[in-house]
Amino acid sequence: MTRPLPVDQWPELDRERWLAAQIPAGFLEPDRPASHWSPDRRVIVEAAYGRWLAFLGGHLDPCCTPGDRATLARLRAFVTELQAQVAPVSAGMIVGALLRMLVVLEPDRDWNFLGQVYRHLKQTAVPSRDKLARMVPAADLFDLGLWLMKTWADHCPQRVHKATRYRDGLIIALLISCPIRLKNLAGLVIGQHLIFDGKGYRLQLTAAETKSGRPYIASVPRELTSFIDQWLTIHRPALQLVAAAGANTNSAAGALWIDRWGQTLSAKSIQRQIWLRTRQAFGKGIHPHLFRDCAVTELVDVAPEEIGIAPDLLGHADLRTTRKYYIQATGVTAHVRVQQMIARRRAAAARGGSDA
Repeated sequence: MTRPLPVDQWPELDRERWLAAQIPAGFLEPDRPASHWSPDRRVIVEAAYGRWLAFLGGHLDPCCTPGDRATLARLRAFVTELQAQVAPVSAGMIVGALLRMLVVLEPDRDWNFLGQVYRHLKQTAVPSRDKLARMVPAADLFDLGLWLMKTWADHCPQRVHKATRYRDGLIIALLISCPIRLKNLAGLVIGQHLIFDGKGYRLQLTAAETKSGRPYIASVPRELTSFIDQWLTIHRPALQLVAAAGANTNSAAGALWIDRWGQTLSAKSIQRQIWLRTRQAFGKGIHPHLFRDCAVTELVDVAPEEIGIAPDLLGHADLRTTRKYYIQATGVTAHVRVQQMIARRRAAAARGGSDA
């Protein structure tokens, strides 16, 4: 698979236009196309365009504009190669990001063809892995978190292991209750993102910190208040002592999650710990992002009338993204519910009563 071409190796014209598109507009100046994009979106679009340029290889004539290079034949060949190399969902995302970049670099061109390709890929993409088979009920994940925290003293002989077991339990219980993205979970800072209001805790992220560009505020279940208190006053300080004992001057300061050496726990490490704990409990490892599917699917399964709140649960701009990517509930549950309702109505009618 060809590696994306980094920005500093792009043709000069492409690089200059891209950098100019990101400059914030001055007073009374029109907005630049990418000036309000989040850093994450810029990285994604740069990677997609870098992949396109790497695909072009010997066709990177520095005198050509980005639009002149993007012929229909080359775009078709690029999409065909993508479909052979990556999953359908990934191919759609890369083409969508490429389209965004080309619109920025050549706004006066007609990109309708590529737009049609992107919409087709997005609508027909089928996840390459069966999410439903890997999911577990949200309540079971929450209970796993509580169990890890409640039994820390019984299963771990060493103080460090006790603390990391407790930490993993709290991460799991908090994540299924407030299913934020892994990057945000790993970056939580005490007092900045985890806020205590005198009665309980809440999570708070600014618009600049979320993928959707929308602020995120969520109350943490009151049941977790005492567990968070214990993490902050007992187990987290125990791990900080390790850093102090090792004369480590780069301890994690206000980071909510720290590792056994008193350092900030990375997103990769959080993902691995969650996967290991869930595999031990359920026989299958569950990645943090799948917690979002588990949470919204349970919402739809138990209270389908509440589907309207699902975007707020996941921090989406609207319900369309939630429906397409995160609602894994099957039609079986809906049929069972309807059949149960019919049976209740028939039984009530036979009794001459009402089941309204």
